[in-house]
Amino acid sequence: MRAPGSYFPVFKSPDSMPDLQGRTAIVTGGACGIGSEIARALVIHKCQVIMVNVHEKQSTEVISTIRNEVGSDAALEHRYCDMTDLIQVQEVFSALCDELPRLDFCIFGSGIDQAHFKTDLHCIDAYFGMMWLGHFYASNLLWPLLRKTSRIPDTPAPRVIFEAPGQQRLQSISDDSSSDEEDQRRSAYDAEVCSEIFRRSKTSLILGVRHGLAERIVKRHHDNIYALAVQPSKNLADASSQYRRDSHWQPSDLCDHILDTLSKDTNFAVRSSSRIVLYAATSPDVESKYLNGAYLVDVGIPGREKDLAADPSLGPGFWDISERAIKAVVGKDAMVPWDHDWVKSPKDTSA
Repeated sequence: MRAPGSYFPVFKSPDSMPDLQGRTAIVTGGACGIGSEIARALVIHKCQVIMVNVHEKQSTEVISTIRNEVGSDAALEHRYCDMTDLIQVQEVFSALCDELPRLDFCIFGSGIDQAHFKTDLHCIDAYFGMMWLGHFYASNLLWPLLRKTSRIPDTPAPRVIFEAPGQQRLQSISDDSSSDEEDQRRSAYDAEVCSEIFRRSKTSLILGVRHGLAERIVKRHHDNIYALAVQPSKNLADASSQYRRDSHWQPSDLCDHILDTLSKDTNFAVRSSSRIVLYAATSPDVESKYLNGAYLVDVGIPGREKDLAADPSLGPGFWDISERAIKAVVGKDAMVPWDHDWVKSPKDTSA
C-alpha cells in the first residue's frame, strides 16, 4: 500500500515509470531538508542510495518514511560520517569505494548553519571544512570507483554534484524584529557574517569544481565524469517551474519525468529546491551541452560568478591549499592518485 502523496500516481502505472535501476548514489546530508528529498526521488526511481551524515535518528526516520511509501525493499541505507572530520571521511569513503561495485552519482550537500566564525576539530574554518574540504576529499577517495563506472558499456557518465549553501537559510538567523538596539546591531552583524560565509563557500565550490575537478582532473585524464556546482534557490525554483504546473507540459526524458514528478507533488513548495540538484544529476543536457565544471542555480540557468570565482589563475593555488590541508591532517599519503584505476570489489579474486 503506497502512502498518500506518493510520486507513483503521477504515472499511469508503476511499470510505466522511468527508473534508475542498477545505478547507485551517495548523498551527504540526506537525513533532512533538500538531501532527504533528493534521496527520496532517487529511491522512488529505483536507484540504490547511501545517505552519509551524522544524524542517525533522523536517517532512520527518513528511511522508514521512504520505505513506507515505496516499499520495504527500497534500496536505501545510512552511513555515519562527520564531514568535518577528515579521518572519518577517509575511513567511510575508502570503505564505500571498496564495497560498492559501481557509483553513478555523488551528491554532496551536507552543510551547517552558523552566524559566526568557528573552527572544526582540525582547527580549520568549520564552514570551509564542511562545504568543500571534506567533500573534496570524499570525491578523491571515490574517484577510482567513478572512473570504473564510467567505463561500463552503455552507462551514462557518473556525476559529482557539489551543493552550495542556501543563503536564505543563513539570512534566517538574523532577526530584525527585536526592539533592543544592541540586539539589532548584533543581528545585522550576524547577517553580514552569514552573507560573507555564503560568498566564501560558493567561491570555494566554483573554484574547486570548475578549475579543479573539471579542468585539472577530468580533462587531463580524459575521464568520462562530470563535476558541477549548484545553488538551490527556492524562489528561483518556484518561479521557473510555475509554467510547468500551468501548461500541460509533458515529460520527454528521465530527468523531465523526475522534475515533473516533483512539480506535481502536494508538497512542491518544500521540495522545489531539490530540482536543480536532480537536474544536474540526471539530465542529458549535462552531457549534450558539456556542462562539466558548470555552476547552475536552476534548471538550465547558469549562476552569475563573482570575480574571484571566475578567475582561473586562482585555481591551482586553491587546489594546492586543499590537498595540503588534507595531508596535514590525515598524512602525506592521504590523497589517492587522481589517475588511479584499480578498485577492489567483492568480485576481485586477487589483491
